[in-house]
Amino acid sequence: AVGNSGKATTAMTDTANAQLDATRVVLRLDPSRIVDLHACIEGYDDLALLRTLDAPAGLVEIFVSPGAEDQFERLREALGREGLHTTLVAGEA
Repeated sequence: AVGNSGKATTAMTDTANAQLDATRVVLRLDPSRIVDLHACIEGYDDLALLRTLDAPAGLVEIFVSPGAEDQFERLREALGREGLHTTLVAGEA
């Protein structure tokens, strides 16, 4: 916790709760494109959270917001058509 406001604790709790409710997806992609995927996902409010698991291996973990699984998969397919290819390693994308 930071200070007496509880803001840091609340933010960490909100993130943990979002991860518990979300669909977890692990993808492999060209390591040099992780930042591009991250930027694309951030462009959609409340779509998903991306965390890099192993940058040199190109492994990322994505927590897709509840109800946004189809939208995420459409985005992943569209990005693949544009050259940002990903391979599903684990999850239900």
